[in-house]
Amino acid sequence: MASKTSSSVVDILDRVIGIDSNKSSSDGNNGDDTGSAEFIPSKTFIGSKKGYVFRTSKEFGTGYHLDDALSPSTTPSTPADTAIKDKKRPRSNDDNDKINGEPTKRSIRWGNDTTLSIPSREPKSQQPTPSQLLAEAEATLQSTPASSLKLLTLNLSTLQSASQSLSRTLEKNQLLRAQHADDPEKFMSNELALNDEICGFQAVAVDVSMYGYLVEFGVIKSFLTLLSHENGDVAMSVVNVLVELLDPLLLREDTEKAGEEEKKDSSAEVRGRNVGLLGRSFVDGGGVELLVSNIGRLDENVEAEAKGIEDILTLLEALLDLDREGVLQQTSGGGDEEGKKSFSVVTLLCKQTYLLSWLFGRIEKKNEVDATATAPTSPAVLKLHASEVLSTILQHEDYSMQRCGVKLSCLPKYTSAFDDLDEKPTSKSKTSKNDGEGKEEAVDGMEILLQSIAVFRKSDPQTEVECEFLENTFDAMAASLLREDNVEDFVKYQGIELMLRCLREKVHSGGGALKVLNFALSGSARSASEEAATISTDGNSTGVNDAYKRACENFIQAGGLKVLFPLFMVRKSAIPCPALCSEAGSNLAKKATSNNAHKDDKDKAALSKRAKKAAHARKKWLAEVEKNVMYVMYALTRYIDEKSPHDAHARLLVKFVEEDCVSH
Repeated sequence: MASKTSSSVVDILDRVIGIDSNKSSSDGNNGDDTGSAEFIPSKTFIGSKKGYVFRTSKEFGTGYHLDDALSPSTTPSTPADTAIKDKKRPRSNDDNDKINGEPTKRSIRWGNDTTLSIPSREPKSQQPTPSQLLAEAEATLQSTPASSLKLLTLNLSTLQSASQSLSRTLEKNQLLRAQHADDPEKFMSNELALNDEICGFQAVAVDVSMYGYLVEFGVIKSFLTLLSHENGDVAMSVVNVLVELLDPLLLREDTEKAGEEEKKDSSAEVRGRNVGLLGRSFVDGGGVELLVSNIGRLDENVEAEAKGIEDILTLLEALLDLDREGVLQQTSGGGDEEGKKSFSVVTLLCKQTYLLSWLFGRIEKKNEVDATATAPTSPAVLKLHASEVLSTILQHEDYSMQRCGVKLSCLPKYTSAFDDLDEKPTSKSKTSKNDGEGKEEAVDGMEILLQSIAVFRKSDPQTEVECEFLENTFDAMAASLLREDNVEDFVKYQGIELMLRCLREKVHSGGGALKVLNFALSGSARSASEEAATISTDGNSTGVNDAYKRACENFIQAGGLKVLFPLFMVRKSAIPCPALCSEAGSNLAKKATSNNAHKDDKDKAALSKRAKKAAHARKKWLAEVEKNVMYVMYALTRYIDEKSPHDAHARLLVKFVEEDCVSH
């Protein structure tokens, strides 16, 4: 009995797992008959029979029924039988195992006519391809918010609550930093929240009428405190927000939308008043000094910190532009109008900061990468931006009229409030030649400008960045020569000889050299009026403009007349050629200028805007050369007299009676 039961169990298991019992039985019992009868009646189970299944059915009753799965007959099979036949199908085939995208169920018989349904196993998922992974990551990135930054809703209550929240978060951060100075993890989450609150104020730039509330609610005061924060990233977030709030373009927005001139003037006036209120509050609180100090703790070799330097220079440039527009005009002093004294941002930068020294140090620094780099914070771009800010400062009347600052050859070295006491200064400096031993080192800005120009004395700039940097350097040099103390150093450092060298080579730097010579020999209109007012009774000058007189004498002694008179006679071979990377020297400008004289009005109208712009730039270049030559010639005839050394007066007069000059 035990053997029969065991055999029955084996047969059932064979059918469940899909083993062909007919084949296995035929291997051991080749003599049994498997198909003699369709049904063998039996009230009880008397053992297994090959090819039969013991069960009860309505058709035949209880007994041994012929196993349809093993029968060769053509009797239609039931779904359960079909499932048994197909059990050996490859389960990796998704199309066979699924119906309408859902896995099929396999049916088996168990015991007495009992049918069980079990779901088919899901096929093993295939590894996603790299492209699928990339697509999935992009979809996740698009569905995820880009930042947790929440911009403020522009209304009075929201702005007030945001300013109070910023103040509380700042106080908590200062407390956490004092309590856990050696454990940054304790205050890291607080500083992240502080950074998000700072960036939220960018939305206020949309409506300048809210600027007054930023001052009233103490937001600017908190910003000034944050500029000296131990974490430089927090300070740079403040700078980034201020760049948006103090953008000079805000003064000119929406003025064209107004239909009447009065509305335009009113809109511009209101915008200027609001922006000026915010800017004055920032400057009065010492914001300019804090900005210059923050430059010292940033390393331009780190991308994020280089971006911070760029933002600081942008903000300083914006303040200078706003000051030039007149919206930052401030007063300080007594209570009445006569006791008040106006001052500018340039005055603050020259008297209370070391920005000029840092700018000269950055201009002197050689680029560690190729100058053609176009990254927003590449060394070449930072050098260009530094030259732009320097040129803007030196061209301001407060510096040219000697109201602030010192001469360029003895600038104090740059220091920052964030520098360590034992840390060496980053900018190059040297002992001033005019100072005695033991005195503080100084930065020689005049020599740095001359060295920057000398690089292009024989060759043209190769990129637009280099070309613009050279133009800014010439502008800074020319503006600095409005001060007589700088003219003396310019002559002393052989600046006139360098400018003549650029003119002899007929390269791009020759155009800027003529401009520098104009300022070095002519001086300013103020100096001319002072000279006229200080003429003695015998007709001689009292020596107010001796620096410009000596510069003119040095010009003739250095052979400047030989270079100047061919330009004065408008010889094309003597005119310096603009670089190809400049708009005036491009091939399009040359072609448009040369063919312009041979075209009628219809052909001229057909020229593209780009060609017209290039042709205009080339004409402007030639006009500047002619103008500067005339100014230099006027300065020579004005300052050179019979008492000038080296027969300068006679040599100048002889040039006008030479054959080339007379025949022309």
